[in-house]
Amino acid sequence: MTVLFINAAFRENSRTNALAQKYLSTLTDDIETVNLGEEDIQPLQKASLEKYCKDSHSHEFSDDMYRYAKQYAKADEIVIAAPFWNFGLPAVLHAYLELVCTQGLTFDLNKAGEYYSLCQAKKLVLILTAGGNVPENDCAISFIRTLCKEFWKIDDVRYYYADGIDLVGAYVNSKLEKVVKQYGNS
Repeated sequence: MTVLFINAAFRENSRTNALAQKYLSTLTDDIETVNLGEEDIQPLQKASLEKYCKDSHSHEFSDDMYRYAKQYAKADEIVIAAPFWNFGLPAVLHAYLELVCTQGLTFDLNKAGEYYSLCQAKKLVLILTAGGNVPENDCAISFIRTLCKEFWKIDDVRYYYADGIDLVGAYVNSKLEKVVKQYGNS
């Protein structure tokens, strides 16, 4: 089995990445890593969007921009590490997911207009940290859950987060350890 680790927590001494590494250390599978801080990922803009639409329609996926979707489709488990920024995901992770959501590579439509998955993954784990508090119905977790449900048909979506870790008086280490203990319970 192959685990795809998507690291959007690339700051030096990132607490999010540290939590993700502890989760990954519990796995025995091969791990492929995409460090988004080292990739040249651009959001789809006019020219790239036109190419993307044309290629998806013709199922022509030889361009290098499709390497992320191809890798994603082959993974057995997906692990995403991301800081919670401005009530959502970092822009580079969102741009990466735009490229992953490629019709004809990670999902497609049947004649009735219903999505079906072209991905192997049966499980996705999202690991977040937030300096402030994560609201009950936050955008980041909801966005990932919707992609998993609608496009990739991944039913086993788990998220672990430590929030409030930058608040005055926060017991940061105990908040992080609480998350790590959850890994063993799921």
